[in-house]
Amino acid sequence: MISEKFWQMYGGAEWDYILDGPLSGKANMERDLELLAGCGKPTLRLYSWLRPTLSLGRNQKDGWVDYRLCESLNVEVTRRPTGGRALLHMPDEITYAVILPDFGALSVSEAFASLASMLALCLKMLGLPVGVAESGHIPGGASHPSCLAVTAPGEVTAYGRKLVGSAQVRREGRLLQHGSLVRRYNEELLQKVIPGAQAEMDLNTLGFADLQAEDIAAEWRQAAVGAPELWLKYM
Repeated sequence: MISEKFWQMYGGAEWDYILDGPLSGKANMERDLELLAGCGKPTLRLYSWLRPTLSLGRNQKDGWVDYRLCESLNVEVTRRPTGGRALLHMPDEITYAVILPDFGALSVSEAFASLASMLALCLKMLGLPVGVAESGHIPGGASHPSCLAVTAPGEVTAYGRKLVGSAQVRREGRLLQHGSLVRRYNEELLQKVIPGAQAEMDLNTLGFADLQAEDIAAEWRQAAVGAPELWLKYM
């Protein structure tokens, strides 16, 4: 749910919108960090990947990663500035990054849920059958390296299954939150690079395989102005 405090801070604010073409994993993370360090107003960046990329959380141990196998499969391995667990990014996915130049008194959970809810609202306005998780879920194998194994409160779901995995970092009063909207899982590759990982919901399964980043940006512009009313209408 979009919190009242978040809306008081950012409702009606002027946003910057950046649609980037495919970049390497390293370049994408550097780009997010550049924006975190230098953006002057709230920013939505939507981007993609040059090749399959395994991203690890900032402090995640990598002893389980088979680097030689990844190289043989043409899978780049990179590390995110945000926390969380491993994700396999595919070239055709839509990745979002939101940068807030001043998160004020917003708690981690409040900002996380509000930004994820903004994305959920945009997807709902586009016709996707999405919602937000009301509670978290950590399976019995809590040490599993896959981000897909864990659902945090406020994350975007569809039919009760995780649709978007997101993570956040804060530096010097600024906030970066980014996450992945998978167009179509490659389950064979996923299980090779993250052993035991299970695919969750994707756009193809929902019948929205042709969704474009431009579509999300257009709806975000509307949500940034009228989120409370649109939430009541769509969610």
